[in-house]
Amino acid sequence: MTDYKDHWEAQFDRDYLRWFHLQGHEVTVEIESIERKELTLRGGAKKKSPVIRFVGKDKPLVMNYTNMESISEIHGKSVKDWVGKKVVLYQSETQLKGKTVDCIRIKPVTKGTK
Repeated sequence: MTDYKDHWEAQFDRDYLRWFHLQGHEVTVEIESIERKELTLRGGAKKKSPVIRFVGKDKPLVMNYTNMESISEIHGKSVKDWVGKKVVLYQSETQLKGKTVDCIRIKPVTKGTK
């Protein structure tokens, strides 16, 4: 099994939840708040993105279109209605600039999900 703390991406001081924090597990979380924040990207460029905080979790998740769409399919299109709702975070892979990279994806809570 991979030691996720030893992965090169985990060596950076991150303020946000990343795939390696899940350590390969699915995690059920309750949405605490959603806000748009200005983020500094690699190279110094600025970007505003939605950021979701979860009840009892230290790190918020910077959202992308795919994950926002997943939550909207689960809990409706109004983000204010997402507060207090639960979703499952899980590790997956996606294509980015021609490479396969690890990422976090979102799915609904189902029976048997912890």
